[in-house]
Amino acid sequence: MHRMSVPHENLIIDCPVLSDAAPVVLGGIGGSGTRVVTQLLQSLGFDMGSDLNQSLDELGFTALFKRPSLWPLEDHLSQLNEALDVYLASRGHKSESWTSQAHHGVRVTELLNSTSRKGEWIDTGSLAERQKCLATPSQPTSLWGWKEPNTHMLLPFLIAALPKMKYIHVTRHGLDMAHSSNQTQMKIWGPHLLRRPVQTGSASDSLAFWCVAHGRLMRLGKIADPQILVLPFERLFDNPSCTLKSLCNFLGQPQALTTALAAISSVQKPQTIGRYRNRAPLKVALSQKEILMNLGYDVEYLHN
Repeated sequence: MHRMSVPHENLIIDCPVLSDAAPVVLGGIGGSGTRVVTQLLQSLGFDMGSDLNQSLDELGFTALFKRPSLWPLEDHLSQLNEALDVYLASRGHKSESWTSQAHHGVRVTELLNSTSRKGEWIDTGSLAERQKCLATPSQPTSLWGWKEPNTHMLLPFLIAALPKMKYIHVTRHGLDMAHSSNQTQMKIWGPHLLRRPVQTGSASDSLAFWCVAHGRLMRLGKIADPQILVLPFERLFDNPSCTLKSLCNFLGQPQALTTALAAISSVQKPQTIGRYRNRAPLKVALSQKEILMNLGYDVEYLHN
């Protein structure tokens, strides 16, 4: 029941560099607090896209990449390259494959229609809305990026294709996340990471998914340390000065610390932090405890 999985996944993707673009990208398990960090980046002058939902997810990226058919990544590099090339062009970062606006529009239409035909249109609104936004390139800016929680599933590919990318992974205590109502990621990606069926109403399955996803992230961190920052959501409120100093240094914007501190001071600490303490302790494996502890989270409420 508690067997960890994906230990043999190849996290080093052999693919050519697609672009020297340098976006700042946010991801994490859904409900971790990525929206708050996106607002922080916006306050620092980062263009995080215009085709956003209420959670500030960049829906163009969602439409192109929130697709289980892209898994396993190493078997779908041509599709991933095509989707990323189209997405970057939509944000004004055109590659050498750019020929014309008309051709770009055709590529967008073909990709979205293919996604729709495969029944993988997930939480992205209407096809016509995404097609219009993706087919109309925006003006490039020096400070830019996107937030899409599912991005962490694509990291091995993105790290190789965009070596100047900076990725911020927002974490939140796995025990809190086990009791979250937002279990969309586990439903979509859980069977792939855990290699078994999952129950979306199961706190144990949710914790198992969280642990496998973050174990994978830590292995990626050893491969691409300069490109990845793990940002614990709780520390934005418990130790904002140190946490935001690390964030601003990672962004290459140390002078922005005062602005970042002012921005976070207006955000109220969510009452759901620590909710696991009011729930029945979960029975977990030693390997899962180790992942929680390695990320700085206590395990006092866990059963062996």
